Amino acid sequence: MASQAAHAAWLRPCTLQHWTMEEAVQAIGQAAQAAQWRYAITPNAAHFARLQAGDAQLAAIYASADFCFLDSRVIALLARLAGLKPPPVVTGAGLVEALFTRAIKPASTVCVVGGSPEAICRLQARFAIALVRHLCPSMGFWRHEAELSQAASFVADSGADYSFLCVGSPQQEILADRITRTGRARGVGICAGASIDFLTGLQKRAPRPVRRLALEWAWRLAAEPRRMARRYFIESPRGIAFALGPYGGLR
Repeated sequence: MASQAAHAAWLRPCTLQHWTMEEAVQAIGQAAQAAQWRYAITPNAAHFARLQAGDAQLAAIYASADFCFLDSRVIALLARLAGLKPPPVVTGAGLVEALFTRAIKPASTVCVVGGSPEAICRLQARFAIALVRHLCPSMGFWRHEAELSQAASFVADSGADYSFLCVGSPQQEILADRITRTGRARGVGICAGASIDFLTGLQKRAPRPVRRLALEWAWRLAAEPRRMARRYFIESPRGIAFALGPYGGLR
């Protein structure tokens, strides 16, 4: 595999890996066997909007991520139209599906924070995973020191090869950072959003032709207009402008 330094794009404060999905799965699969903890993030336009707002703590968490993949076909498309060379799009949902189908084995140890018990049951049934350690924290857990520490300790003490943090952004990135600071976690964490729900069929993902046309956002907006309207009409345009403008500096 080519080195990260040779195949990366910089979008302040992120270093976006210029890897294919296959290369991403290979790298994360190797990290899952290591004694130290690493974490992966997949920022999209809404993530970049938060970074544009100037949260120094959140910027540091993104800058510290061991794996960072562009999860926006819209940004990639507009970047190409502007004459830029964006990295390949590696979506969070696609990465999680690829990990379960290509890297994770029945004997792998898996931890999931977030999601429902039904999702965990479906996950175990589909992939024949013997044991999945599962924690479903309360809403807003990340705003309370004791609950955030409890969730971080749960992951660290699980010793899992793969830990999927499925509590939304920026909660999952903040949790990934807190797990790092326990100093006793291992394996790899993936900030996964709703990916487990997509993988287990609890939420329906946009068909592949819709995704290839960079219209998955429209599919999700039609499915959940109240929840998604602010993201796609207010947050995402700000994030796109940041990513393609001089302050984000995608190059």
